[in-house]
Amino acid sequence: MAQQYEKEMYVNVLDIKFYVCDEDGNEVLDENGFVKEFQFEGRLKTLEYLCEDMTIDDLTEIKQENNNENK
Repeated sequence: MAQQYEKEMYVNVLDIKFYVCDEDGNEVLDENGFVKEFQFEGRLKTLEYLCEDMTIDDLTEIKQENNNENK
């Protein structure tokens, strides 16, 4: 069922992270054994179109406890 909003709503990306793996699929790990995470520096045209055809009705809200504590 479509949600109703006073103004038109657009879907955007909040956060995106990358990781690196070798040809066998093994992730690159940090000194603590966790997967190293990377962010893209600069402009990547393909990411600009990631949400182009998405609507809010395509999404499911992520419910988090204490959501306002980190703001």
